[in-house]
Amino acid sequence: MNKIMKITLDGIDISKLFYSVTNIKRNIGSNWVNTTSPRLQGVDYLYNALGGKTISFDYEINGTFFDEINANKELLAKYINVKAPVPLIFNDEPNKVWYVVPDGEQSFEQTTGTLTFLVPSGYAESVDTKVLNNDNSGGENGTIINNADNSVSVLINNNGTLPIYPTIKVTPTSETGYLAFVGQNGILEIGNPDEADTTTAKSQKLVCDFKTQSDFETNFVPDTSWTTSWPTNLEGMPLNS
Repeated sequence: MNKIMKITLDGIDISKLFYSVTNIKRNIGSNWVNTTSPRLQGVDYLYNALGGKTISFDYEINGTFFDEINANKELLAKYINVKAPVPLIFNDEPNKVWYVVPDGEQSFEQTTGTLTFLVPSGYAESVDTKVLNNDNSGGENGTIINNADNSVSVLINNNGTLPIYPTIKVTPTSETGYLAFVGQNGILEIGNPDEADTTTAKSQKLVCDFKTQSDFETNFVPDTSWTTSWPTNLEGMPLNS
């Protein structure tokens, strides 16, 4: 069997259907679309945006006889028949995933053809998840600094080419009624900064445990220490929470 690059589409190894894969076109970087305004000489540059990206490659289908060739061709048609972007991974870049849909006519003649995909986002995503915590602080992922005022400063190293949107997990080491996340564009506040905890909770308190409306109505345990309640937006549920 001819050894070729492994290519997976939506988790399926489609390279098993090919005898050879050549002329893989992924180009460099993203496809930029520039918007300009004409003037007497040249144009005025207004702005640019990240456009969609096209990926294509030529292939020769596997098979010696027509029934084998036709069977693999039908399988390939089935695999690329998707209605929404699916992951595409090339084995020479196993840490990159492109979310693609088939684009245009998928040509085929005798035993050879060309597959063309559109990447609507215009960029690849990493299949890896990087975790920054106190154990690896100061390493390649970034740095966590515990400040004297009990706040924490976090510097995340972005090793990619586009902005990232981190998932933040916070585990308080003591009881708190307020958390604040401050970034370049503003602040996210959870709780009440003026709340003063005057007692120490010795154990957790069960507020509610339900999966259905019936469970809600029969098992809800009101917390009588609350002085304010808010109407629920779930129709038919009589209690506030």
